Amino acid sequence: MRVAVIKKKPDEKFAVGFKYSTADLAADATISTVVVNITRSDGETIETNDLAVVGSPAHDEYTVSAMIEKGQDAKEYYVTFTVTTSAGQIFQDKIFVKVRV
Repeated sequence: MRVAVIKKKPDEKFAVGFKYSTADLAADATISTVVVNITRSDGETIETNDLAVVGSPAHDEYTVSAMIEKGQDAKEYYVTFTVTTSAGQIFQDKIFVKVRV
């Protein structure tokens, strides 16, 4: 599992994601599906003004991404990417997002 850390402001909107290499994937495998889930680091329930994914996550043969927006000032979130490859591999990688004004 990879864990990246980023900071964002509540009014920013941008893409986040991961790039995999041929060393990560089984021979001739490519990314088949990606699911993105957001949770608050304090375990509280996600609310309207919390960090959110805009639209559907995207992927190509080796990269995954999702557009994120919102987030409450001084809150922290995990954006978890669950990636399945054509060879049946499953990766779960996270981005730790610190929202600060």
